[in-house]
Amino acid sequence: MLIKNIITNNLSLGLQFGARWMLSVILISVLSVEDFALFSFTYSVSNILLSVLPFGSSIFLIFKVKKSGVSIKALIESFRIILVLFVIILIGYLSCTPFFVDEKGWGYIPYGIILSFFLSLNLVIFSFYKGLGDFKKELFSYMIYSFLLLSFIGFIYFKFIKVNYVSIIFQFLIILNFLIFLIISLFTFKKFSFFLMIIQYFSIKKIILEFKKRSYFGLQEIVTAFYTQAGMLLLFYILDEKTYGFYRAMFVIIAPVFMLTVAISQVILNHLKKIDITNKIVFFRKLQLYTLLLGFGIIILFFSLKNFIFEYIRIENNQNSVIAFYIILFIILMRIIFANYEMFLVVIDEQKKRFLIMLIAAVVSLFLIFLILPTSGLIGAVSINAISYLIVLLGTLFFSEIKILKYKNQKIG
Repeated sequence: MLIKNIITNNLSLGLQFGARWMLSVILISVLSVEDFALFSFTYSVSNILLSVLPFGSSIFLIFKVKKSGVSIKALIESFRIILVLFVIILIGYLSCTPFFVDEKGWGYIPYGIILSFFLSLNLVIFSFYKGLGDFKKELFSYMIYSFLLLSFIGFIYFKFIKVNYVSIIFQFLIILNFLIFLIISLFTFKKFSFFLMIIQYFSIKKIILEFKKRSYFGLQEIVTAFYTQAGMLLLFYILDEKTYGFYRAMFVIIAPVFMLTVAISQVILNHLKKIDITNKIVFFRKLQLYTLLLGFGIIILFFSLKNFIFEYIRIENNQNSVIAFYIILFIILMRIIFANYEMFLVVIDEQKKRFLIMLIAAVVSLFLIFLILPTSGLIGAVSINAISYLIVLLGTLFFSEIKILKYKNQKIG
């Protein structure tokens, strides 16, 4: 059953993120470097809010959901949280607009906000089903999603559609994700009465209680988003658009690796929560070995494709770009290793430690952005990512191994 769920989950996430990745890859060649930088900035807004709006509901539902009849209330509560935060963020944006309207990229931020709203709704509802061990509904929905998005990509690539405006791309993505939400909602709620359920008994007191239930998960996800995405937003204003475009293009190329770690971790979390601590440790060690071997294989693959990647993203093959590329390979390996440790800390209920690690990495990353950039350019940008990832790796490894050693000593004693 575990292998079946991993395959199903990987297929659905592969279709979802794979289609998005293909869109970004095609846009690298279709758009100018400056327009791709604008697209990447707006997409970063969406990504960072995708961690803010659900406020940890995705992990909460996977970890806590047991029975559909009992847990449908938790799903409705998650929708309420997304709606409240969406309204707050939208009001905040409109309030700040008179002061920042002339800043580059400011007019595109609403696309990122609205897109993140529908992405969050889909993330939460699919997490609900994953908590129940049902991975098929997500797969079916994203088969439709990938078909429509890949069709759009095909029209762009073969120039049936001339994409001169980044706004057109985001308008299509918003409509597409809204469609997916409607489809999966029909599976979940036979009638659209769930809209009434969302606003029913809506009170400040209940909202506060719902936030408290997810506090550790939510804060961890927000901090994680800030250490991975906040820098992306700041770099848009600190680096010149060409350097920023190359920087984002490099990370687009390696994005499937990050997708793979997310897919495996979600299924592993669902499996680990069902077994006792002794079997957790045994299973975790096997997982470490397999993912480490996978990591080295991926690094060798990307290393062999270096020249092709450089040609495709139209970056000069000089000393700076090569050093930046090698740093990114190191980031890949760290990401693969600490993804397992992150999920292990969640399973053994050590969210506080995970949150502390992410917080330290986020603060250090933001500090280094202003300390190192903009004089160090592309190498400085990827180095900041590497340092923050190294902090997460060492922190999750330390706390996880300490906990494992403690369990082993208790067993011996």
